Amino acid sequence: MLSNMPKSVFNGLAVLTVAIPVVAWSTLTPVHNVRSSNVFLHEFDYATQQSTSHTMGYSRATFSWQEGTLQGFGNVQLKTKTDTFEFKLVRLSSADADELNGEWDVFKNGNPTCAGCKGYLYVSAPGLSSQYLKSSIDNGKVAYSFYGDLDPNTRYDY
Repeated sequence: MLSNMPKSVFNGLAVLTVAIPVVAWSTLTPVHNVRSSNVFLHEFDYATQQSTSHTMGYSRATFSWQEGTLQGFGNVQLKTKTDTFEFKLVRLSSADADELNGEWDVFKNGNPTCAGCKGYLYVSAPGLSSQYLKSSIDNGKVAYSFYGDLDPNTRYDY
């Protein structure tokens, strides 16, 4: 069958065989990954109107997501002198190059304090002199916000 095919058709098919994977690869949705081991936490209780800025003894955060999809992962673990906190990104509602929006589960000393809470994570754009992440999570009863500088050489964008 190939021997009966005109050379121009054969060459055209050969070009397509190479071009299709190249085009498909170049249109893949970008993926991002960031980490921080220096996160600060602020907590606000609406009922008592008490605002607390926690002093961290230990903290770490990692986030990975794909732009324009609902695919992503996020986890923040914080330890103060008296409490431990964990923030889990459980569902994405949107994701672009710099911001994730979705639902979070928050645990304080292992107990859930905010399940399915709405929140966002913002990550500074690559190339800026200050590389950081910040977040706000709220359910109308309690609100959390955290901020941290990105660890050097741990941001991946591809």
